Amino acid sequence: MNVDYRLPIPHLRRPWPVVEVGRWLGQTVARLDLSRRRAPLGLSLAALGVSLAAAAPLLYVLVRASSASPEIWTRLWSSQLPALLLNTVALVVTTTCCAGALGVALAWIVERTDVPGRAAWRWILALPLAIPAYVLATCALLLLRRGGLVDQLAQAFGASAGQVPLPNLYTLGGATLIISLSVFPYVYVPVAAALRSMNRSYEEAARMAGLGAWATFRTVTWPLILPSVLGGALLVSLCALSDFGTVALLRYPTFTVAIYNQFTGHVDRSAAAVVSMGLIVLAVPLLAGETWLGARRQRAQRTAIWKPQPPRLLGRWRWPAFACVAGVALLAVGAPTLVLAGLTAQGLLFPTEVDRIWRVGGDSVWQYGLNSLLLAGAAATLASVLALAPTYLAVRFPHPVAGLLLHICRLSYALPGLIVGLGFVMLFSQLAPAIYGTVIALMLGFILRLLPYAVSAGHAALRAVPPSLEQAARVMGRRPLAAFWRITLPAAAPGLLGGWTLAFIAAMKELPTAILLRPPGFDTLAVRIWAASSESVHTQAAPPAFLLIVLTMIPLAWMYARGSFGLTRVLNEQ
Repeated sequence: MNVDYRLPIPHLRRPWPVVEVGRWLGQTVARLDLSRRRAPLGLSLAALGVSLAAAAPLLYVLVRASSASPEIWTRLWSSQLPALLLNTVALVVTTTCCAGALGVALAWIVERTDVPGRAAWRWILALPLAIPAYVLATCALLLLRRGGLVDQLAQAFGASAGQVPLPNLYTLGGATLIISLSVFPYVYVPVAAALRSMNRSYEEAARMAGLGAWATFRTVTWPLILPSVLGGALLVSLCALSDFGTVALLRYPTFTVAIYNQFTGHVDRSAAAVVSMGLIVLAVPLLAGETWLGARRQRAQRTAIWKPQPPRLLGRWRWPAFACVAGVALLAVGAPTLVLAGLTAQGLLFPTEVDRIWRVGGDSVWQYGLNSLLLAGAAATLASVLALAPTYLAVRFPHPVAGLLLHICRLSYALPGLIVGLGFVMLFSQLAPAIYGTVIALMLGFILRLLPYAVSAGHAALRAVPPSLEQAARVMGRRPLAAFWRITLPAAAPGLLGGWTLAFIAAMKELPTAILLRPPGFDTLAVRIWAASSESVHTQAAPPAFLLIVLTMIPLAWMYARGSFGLTRVLNEQ
């Protein structure tokens, strides 16, 4: 059957075949070649403004620290900084090793073995990303502290008060375990995706050569998943370095706790800026390593070949492996959710005098949840909009300066929220006292805290849109802004939406920035959890913590179920 593939061109007298139209468009686009044009001035100024705003808190902290008197430097170095450096490095190293080993082991069990419930474990093991580490710490204290639920239950069965052996959570091991249970999905999710997409012929060739299971994993599988492992480990390191709520509740002295204490306990905030320098020194190498590794992951993703891998039969080890996976899921997701749900129901149905004092009734909890939703949604949206200028400049007009502006926008990802909040507090109190202590200051702090999430996801999404689509629109008479609005933005929307979702989840969990910048009377769920837990009234932290978990698990589960721009893709781009 003969089919006419010719398309009518309105301004031509006769129809042209598709091949001729394609050749005509190609020749015209080749003459246009947007990549050789100079970047528009408005786009360049917008990207520069966003980058300067992102770097402003860090620059102000550095200036404030450099202007501190030598006596402050000498006093802090001789009394606090060495011990804080040792404690912080120890926490980062132990948490990275623990979460890395946990993530790799779980990914291999779920993706490469016949463990029961493989399909369910794939998304259940990603849910801990919705539970902040300070919420896990609150649940652990509720259960395992002296006088907690476990101690009370043992006494109900006849045990003597104070005689039940309980683990000591106020140690490096306690902080490491709790933070690891919250952040191991940063390793698990990308490693599981790498194992699913791995070409099985490599391992088959190794087995045919006579290598055993361990030798095959060490010589073949491990080098192929190493970029994903290192990328996840860097994210874990940044999370451990910037953690504030967990270490504060467990009384483990790190840089974040010392910065907060210096800020709240002294009129002169130069000491807090000086202590922040130690945290910045530790964060910068991690950011440099993340940038270097991001390029390697992109090359590895471009050369990946998908081929399904049949599960390995575990035999008698099948149910022990199931018990290990279920135990981790119970500690990271099941136990916290059940404990918080039970205490929430008890406080709402049978309120005590303490409940009434702390206002944990339904109306107040929903008000805190509404504050969190409005703040997180608005901040994630504005951060995504602001990220378009530097990402579009770096993708469509590649230049070292454009790349530098992009990295500056991502700088705050490597900096703890406490430093970002501290920088804004110092900046607003000195240069803009009119907005200091208002919702505007809180919103600005959240926007720039979330900017790296939007920049990373936007960069990946725009890079996936071929420039030829915009060039063809330009040939057809569309102006640059119209071509971006009608062509590029819809094509990049899935990736931008994934970045918005991750930024929204991060904003819901953000604690230090909210503590430092919130105006009086404007509490979020994270602030209420911290207020109750820091006063050792842990039962009153249950209602806002349970609502926070519910509100963050829903978008996280939706994001994990998405396709190419789902959770795995967005985490690989961070």
